[in-house]
Amino acid sequence: IRDSVYFDTAKASIQARSFGLLDNVASVLLDHPEILKVRIEGHTDSRGGAAYNKKLSDDRARSVMTYLVGKGVEATRLESIGYGEEKPLDAREVPEAWEKNRRVDFFIIERAD
Repeated sequence: IRDSVYFDTAKASIQARSFGLLDNVASVLLDHPEILKVRIEGHTDSRGGAAYNKKLSDDRARSVMTYLVGKGVEATRLESIGYGEEKPLDAREVPEAWEKNRRVDFFIIERAD
């Protein structure tokens, strides 16, 4: 997945511009029952406190999971976790790095085949 899931600033509410991407993720999961489990990981940039960022990233990952369940994906096939600022893609303290680090990642962690 090369696009981003966008959220309102400092919130876990998903912006409408991300619905198409998430609808595609839901379609793939519904069309491929051999994908048994997907982990949704939330990440933040380094600004703000570590505890705040951890909770925000967890809330955002959970929002994505809730969205996918609302599209028909079985909740038992999904898990969510927030890492806050623990796993940056770019450790620099500049706007470009912050943007990269604010993300949701999807990982297939169990397949039937």
